[in-house]
Amino acid sequence: MPPSSQQPLCRQWIELATAQPASVAPDRLRLWQHLQELNLSAAPQACLVNGEPGGASRWVYPTDQLLLAGQYLPPLAMRRYFICHKPVGVDCNVRAERADSIWHLLQQLPAGTFPVGRLDKDSCGMLLLTNDGAFAARLLHPDASHQKVYQVKVDHTLTDQAMAQLQQGLLYQAGPKSIQAKPCQARLLNATTLEICLTEGKNRQIRYMLKTLGYRVLHLQRIAIGQLALPDLQAGQWRALTAAELLQAGQITA
Repeated sequence: MPPSSQQPLCRQWIELATAQPASVAPDRLRLWQHLQELNLSAAPQACLVNGEPGGASRWVYPTDQLLLAGQYLPPLAMRRYFICHKPVGVDCNVRAERADSIWHLLQQLPAGTFPVGRLDKDSCGMLLLTNDGAFAARLLHPDASHQKVYQVKVDHTLTDQAMAQLQQGLLYQAGPKSIQAKPCQARLLNATTLEICLTEGKNRQIRYMLKTLGYRVLHLQRIAIGQLALPDLQAGQWRALTAAELLQAGQITA
């Protein structure tokens, strides 16, 4: 099928209702970030903040009045938080021109919303989305060691030796690079399926580690972030997080 006739994958996205969705009023935001959330390409210097010329590093507060080209701009948006079950085949790179991009889901969410981290195209499972940059930074910072849990099915029987190597942290190949993985928790669910918990998030790490051990990944699903488990969402479904779930996502499992 030629690219021009492809239907965007956004047809797969189905919203489910949340009784009490979480939302947080922002304390402040850099002016350039606020303009970016509003999809405005104007230079921050062209915007008046309470009657004074702005600048890229200028902090903007919820009570500030913003004027651009004679038009008042909306105030800072409430911070919102969403969860989706990303299907296999959806790319987390935000590209409007790609039919398989997560961009199509973002069009149904508040302006400025973006995926928190990535889940590779061949994988499925939990993906968080937000317009709260500070929240995303806390989850993604390498020093935070937030745990992410995955269920993985491979092409043949997992040995005790392979499981021990995963748990101890093995040296694996990612293309031409050799990367030392941190020790992690891993347990067998059956002969060819394991559950693995990582505190780092390198690109396609689980696939590369298992390939180094001689296995091919057949199915990979993220089932938890922090203490938040993937709720009862089918692939392609999404909804807002509740306040309790928001706290769970930000917690570190002991």
